[in-house]
Amino acid sequence: MSPTMRPGTPADMARVQEIVERIWAIGSDFALEEEFGAIGDESWDRWLVPKVMSRVWAEISSLTVTEVDGKIAGFITWQTDRARSVGSIHYNGVDPDFQGMGIGSMQVARALDAFREAGMELATVGTGLNEGHAPARRVYEKNGFMPVIDYIMYAQKL
Repeated sequence: MSPTMRPGTPADMARVQEIVERIWAIGSDFALEEEFGAIGDESWDRWLVPKVMSRVWAEISSLTVTEVDGKIAGFITWQTDRARSVGSIHYNGVDPDFQGMGIGSMQVARALDAFREAGMELATVGTGLNEGHAPARRVYEKNGFMPVIDYIMYAQKL
């Protein structure tokens, strides 16, 4: 029952999307709907899931999945900016059924290794300040990241 990591493939994308659908009810699209109701007469996930999956497809060369007993339990994607020597983690997700096993930290460690191997000088990641993102903040801080700037999203009904 020990987690193992491997490069992600197109065949993994359906499972990655399942994880996205299960865990991302914590972000700005969800928060906007909570405050203002459905945007564009559809639920938050109608807008978020394609946005996330588009980025995951664009970063498939970095997609790494973590398996437990042959089932994908989590995934991570990242990008490197060689001109600036900055590696950025974009999506780091773990299925709720597998949370608490250290998978998120394991995935972050893999991305940091990739950044070092690529000669990056700095690693970055962004996350929300709300309670839903608290576990992610703990993972990143445990892995040596420090907060640099706070961010607030403003919205108004038109």
